[in-house]
Amino acid sequence: MKSNPMQEEKPYVIHYDYRDKYLFAHVTGEKDSLEVSVQFWKEIFDESEVKNYKRILITENFRNNISAIDMYILGEKMVEMAPRNISAAFVDTQNQQMEMNKFTETVIYNRGGRGKIFADIKEAEKWLLEQAD
Repeated sequence: MKSNPMQEEKPYVIHYDYRDKYLFAHVTGEKDSLEVSVQFWKEIFDESEVKNYKRILITENFRNNISAIDMYILGEKMVEMAPRNISAAFVDTQNQQMEMNKFTETVIYNRGGRGKIFADIKEAEKWLLEQAD
């Protein structure tokens, strides 16, 4: 099996599960940053377009927080990058990051994006499946 040198350079790993009604993406990495988050969100959005998904459920596991200003910028960039009419449910496995994630959710909502933060995968899936295509 050949390894992809580009894959090895990424500061994260994404595992995809192509489910019937939505794309499931699990992102893990050592250290998050604005640049890392923009990179993996763009990759997930691109994959959703290629595979023709209008709903995405993302779980993330990074141990560190990124600053409030970077979370604000990330929210703005996510709305710019997101494919039209996409819904995204997000679960961070690091519960201490919930408050900052909720802040980013508000930024996205205020700019017309359809995304929501959850502490529980089942709740995220329930909300996601209620969203229109």
